[in-house]
Amino acid sequence: MSVPRTLIWTHAPAAELQLALHRAEAGPAALVPVESGTVLLPPLGIRFAAAERFAARVREVSGGSGLLVRWDDLRGGVVWSDGSASGFSGSARRLVGVVGWCRLKAVAGEPPLPADAAEVRTLVSQGRADTWVRALPDRAGLAINTVLPVVPVTQGGAPLA
Repeated sequence: MSVPRTLIWTHAPAAELQLALHRAEAGPAALVPVESGTVLLPPLGIRFAAAERFAARVREVSGGSGLLVRWDDLRGGVVWSDGSASGFSGSARRLVGVVGWCRLKAVAGEPPLPADAAEVRTLVSQGRADTWVRALPDRAGLAINTVLPVVPVTQGGAPLA
């Protein structure tokens, strides 16, 4: 069985975003700093509705940007939403559910991710982020360093290397 993967990209720098999310009591997610901002990797089992709420919180604390991308490489579907526009490719409906799909009003198209965030997506698909994502704790009552771990990107020369 294939597990859909989810990421949220925002233009906000990782350190500022980490503090803002902590103040907002939002999370958990692994944060990957990239040149264009930050990629957040929520827990593996997150449902689309919960991911949408988390992306909305990210938009709120980051000053407006927060692109949610959900995909399943085995089934070939991708769906994305930036809070006002949404799109999809392949078999995306099963990633969202019928009710969510009707609310999205998605149009065919690829997610407008910056190149460095798209590279993180590729590495996530390869399983290179699983160590961090599987280690994410339940959000209740945890300190900032455990709720929002920052994934280093300088070691090995590539994100998640």
